[in-house]
Amino acid sequence: MDRAHGKDFILTSYARNLIRVKAHQLCTRRDFHTSDPDDLQQELWLAVCERMDRFDPTKASLDTFIDLVVNKALASLLRSRQRLKRDKGTYVQSLDKMMATPSGETVPHGDIVTESDLGRRTGHYPRETACDPAIGEALAYALSEMPEDLQDISRRLMSGTVNSVARELKVSRRSIRNACLSIRDHLERAGLKNS
Repeated sequence: MDRAHGKDFILTSYARNLIRVKAHQLCTRRDFHTSDPDDLQQELWLAVCERMDRFDPTKASLDTFIDLVVNKALASLLRSRQRLKRDKGTYVQSLDKMMATPSGETVPHGDIVTESDLGRRTGHYPRETACDPAIGEALAYALSEMPEDLQDISRRLMSGTVNSVARELKVSRRSIRNACLSIRDHLERAGLKNS
């Protein structure tokens, strides 16, 4: 294999797709945050670049080598994340446990967990849209382009959870999650893909 172009020979479509997919799969785990994929992709690319000198085409194909390096890097990231969790002495609570709200109502714990609670647990806080007027304008435009039922669900989700909105509207959580997919499409068309 010609290595005259430095590390460019590892930039195959297989490598790009593998790293993108693996990073997004990792973000579905509860100990990672959905805002992590770009950072994770960068870490995986770094691992591949650091180990590319070890590639020997007589022993394996480039795709096999990249797959092995990416999987080892993922295992290392998972071990690192587990080590961090153990060091902090994470206290785990069931989201099904019934909790009393300030108004005296008893609801499942999962209904009162907020984004800031998630941020405290994962160390990743959602970006404040109020700080960026362009994001606020894009969000207002995206909301105005949605059908009224999606607008209503979007506004309710801004201050609630999938469970609480489903209960308020007396529909299944699945229908709210399906609506979330449609809402996400509208937001992406308005340029809010990473927001």
